[in-house]
Amino acid sequence: MDLSAIEDELYGLPLQEFTAARDDRASEARKAGKGDVAAAVKRLRKPSVAAWMTNMLVRERRSEIEKLISLGEKLRSARSLKGEQIRRASTQRSDAVRTLLRHARAIAERANQPASPAVLEAVEVTLDAAFSDPESAATLRSGHLTTTLHYSGLGFGGAPGPGAPPGTKPRRVGDTRQTRRTTTTARKELEQATREAKEADVMADRAKRAVVTAEADLNRLRAAFAVADRKAKKARQKVAVAQRKFDRSAG
Repeated sequence: MDLSAIEDELYGLPLQEFTAARDDRASEARKAGKGDVAAAVKRLRKPSVAAWMTNMLVRERRSEIEKLISLGEKLRSARSLKGEQIRRASTQRSDAVRTLLRHARAIAERANQPASPAVLEAVEVTLDAAFSDPESAATLRSGHLTTTLHYSGLGFGGAPGPGAPPGTKPRRVGDTRQTRRTTTTARKELEQATREAKEADVMADRAKRAVVTAEADLNRLRAAFAVADRKAKKARQKVAVAQRKFDRSAG
């Protein structure tokens, strides 16, 4: 009875089934003489709604998750980033996160699991952490989250650390300072571009709703005009008939 396999099973279940299934697996391990496994299983925490949704994304939308993580890795490995590259990366990140959030909502709806805006925001924060930080990405990939991830550091550049590929040259102090300045600037530009992209999305949604409303108003006005036009034609016909009668009587 393998603990890792039990974790994979439990964290892939519908959220409302977690506790009962965990207790059942702990009981089974205890009966099988696996006291250490039983104790470890019993300690497994039920995930929050946002963590559960993210775990399900890892299972159902793995390729999109890997695409987002890969984009973050490419940015961190870049020696220098230009403004256009930052903006393009921001757009790609926003598109990837937006797609994953749409799938997360669908997963929650399919499981009859309420997902508030705050929960969806927590999912987005977790995805951003995986985008920005290798450790967060590795944690997300496990699909065993019990709570959401957060990352507040700089996720780009930096000197090669332990385990760097053979032949990698260490940076001089001056190079490191320059890299930090470049990284800080790149991060600020990315954050600004991300904010602008979100604001643009909001404005686009508002404009779309305004267009729909305007089209509905236009359709109502067209219908009202058609009715008024028919009434006007009938009124003119009545005027013509009355005029002819008057002319005959006067003659």
